Amino acid sequence: MFQKLRQTSILLVINGLLSFSVSAATEIDQPIERLMQMKNAFQQQNYSLTFTYGEENDNYALSYRHAYDQQTNYSQLLYLDGPRTEIWQKGNTISYFSANYAPFSIRSENMIDSLPSVVYSDFKQLAQYYDFIPFGKDRIANRIANVIKLMPKDEFRYAYTIWIDEESHLPLKGEVVDRSGTTLSQFKVITLDELSEPQTLIDTAKQLKQPPAITIYSPNTTDYNWQPSWLPKGFKLIKFHSDGLSPSIQTQLYSDGLFSFSLYLLEKNDMPINEAWRQGIDTLYAEVVNNKTVVLVGQIPLTTARRIVQDVKFKESAK
Repeated sequence: MFQKLRQTSILLVINGLLSFSVSAATEIDQPIERLMQMKNAFQQQNYSLTFTYGEENDNYALSYRHAYDQQTNYSQLLYLDGPRTEIWQKGNTISYFSANYAPFSIRSENMIDSLPSVVYSDFKQLAQYYDFIPFGKDRIANRIANVIKLMPKDEFRYAYTIWIDEESHLPLKGEVVDRSGTTLSQFKVITLDELSEPQTLIDTAKQLKQPPAITIYSPNTTDYNWQPSWLPKGFKLIKFHSDGLSPSIQTQLYSDGLFSFSLYLLEKNDMPINEAWRQGIDTLYAEVVNNKTVVLVGQIPLTTARRIVQDVKFKESAK
């Protein structure tokens, strides 16, 4: 009898452990599933939205229209404040038009400007560096949203919170927060509607005369002779560019799939040593390293930026 009770108890404990494991797995998988739904919705649905984007006290309004046809993205991002500025996407080409600068294009699958970069992230990769924490539901733009917080597993990057529409799975709000809880930047939808005539947007994008694309080297380029010897885990070289002038400016772009920063190498020491500031989500840190000015601009804490710049190493030929 005692042996039967003991066996039954053991079975109950094992069953409980299995149930806990399944429950824990479900809790882990559910945020990733919601984030994947958001990513697919953002890139494959036809919709229009107006939203605000701001850093500290600097806020402006934008409208975004998106259409998807035959596995191709067509979109327009229009700034509603200040001089008319708009960005168009046709497939893998992003074109910029503004009264403030000459039009130009870049080759990219994703339009990042003022939009939450999380909509393009690889979440299984990000799970190595962030914990995905469900934060219940909230109401944004008169819609019910599921809230998920992406908490970094180290102290070298910011946290990110995303509000996802329960019905359409589109993002309704996104906030970048530092370790003290201060909001550094915010994306917030005001109106969200289905795009009633997607073909009109598609036809306009197809007929648009796109300016020449700027050449940016891929990370496979081998003609750079400097690089940081330390980076937070997950940050990888995405682009390399050299203007080819004398004195030259070389640029390296790094990203962990959520946040990014650029390193600039100036041959001439024409910036003050240890120049440092932060405005909203953007950090700038500059220091003379090996008789060359290294400047970092990007979406990382100042302490992280300082360590990256100070650990830049040069090959013998660069000295």
